[in-house]
Amino acid sequence: MKLKLLSILIGIALIAAACGSDDEGSPDTTTTTTADTTTTTRAPTTTTIQAQPAEVRFTGADGVESVISDVSSIVSLSGDITEVIWELGLGESIVAIDVTTTYPLEAADNIPVVGFGQMLSPEPVLAFSPSLILGDQLTGPPEVIEQLRSAGVPVVILTSQSTLAGVETKITQIGEILSAQSAASALVERVNAEIDEARALVAQAVAAGAETPRIAYLYVGRGPVLLFGQGMATNAMINGAGALDVGAESGVQLAVPVTPEALVAASPEIIVLPEAGLQALGGADALNEIPGFSQTPAGQAGNFFAYDEAYFFNLGPRVGQALKEFVLDLYPELTAGS
Repeated sequence: MKLKLLSILIGIALIAAACGSDDEGSPDTTTTTTADTTTTTRAPTTTTIQAQPAEVRFTGADGVESVISDVSSIVSLSGDITEVIWELGLGESIVAIDVTTTYPLEAADNIPVVGFGQMLSPEPVLAFSPSLILGDQLTGPPEVIEQLRSAGVPVVILTSQSTLAGVETKITQIGEILSAQSAASALVERVNAEIDEARALVAQAVAAGAETPRIAYLYVGRGPVLLFGQGMATNAMINGAGALDVGAESGVQLAVPVTPEALVAASPEIIVLPEAGLQALGGADALNEIPGFSQTPAGQAGNFFAYDEAYFFNLGPRVGQALKEFVLDLYPELTAGS
């Protein structure tokens, strides 16, 4: 996800996420400075068209009931939704996406983009004659949603999820909307198994005497440095990895600009950053230019991880894979002992 886009996303999220819960390279790469660089590449799932569903009635997070009888032309307005649709075998039904879709690459590279899902105009969306539009509570503005509905297109607004448990809800609801319940159940089973596998690794590390790492997620780039906290998907990933989110511990709700004093007081032992933001700064050497960074235990030890945003906190079908990779980065002794 390009950094300019992420800046917009963060700004919108700070305002809108309270009502709900790019890098041009591979979305599945991880960079660490405490050990050898880890790079993981996974092939996206091959998709096939499923049979046309019977009529489905679904009441979205905005309280509006939509009647869905045709899923042959879907516009997806969030990257995590696109990933779920793809994994359910309906990727070929997606006729347009918004700019937050960066994975799978077949979708990001080949499906037309209608703009940014949180700053929509109706004309680019309607130009694709969609039979169904899927978004979440960050999709907007509201007047555009109403214009799309007035044009006779079902617009389903899903709850914005910010917990690991919410991933199952998201997949299940999209499966219901698309009449792909069987595929959704199988996907939920797989994702939950992958999350459980990551948590089992955490339990193994704790049993071996590993201490709870103190972690800060910092959004860095060309704008202000933000400290993420409670209510952000990054908090779910940090907690899921058996670590302590120092932003949440400090009382941060969503995200706030961080002062040098607050960063030092939070005392993170590891700092996690967006990969695109790190590149925009100029690489690892530029991190010490962040006020307060070099005074933290993480800065002094050079302990930081950089992940692709969509991979790390989309809370989509790859969440268990990303969590496992994060856990193995946090507890390298698990890999060494295998």
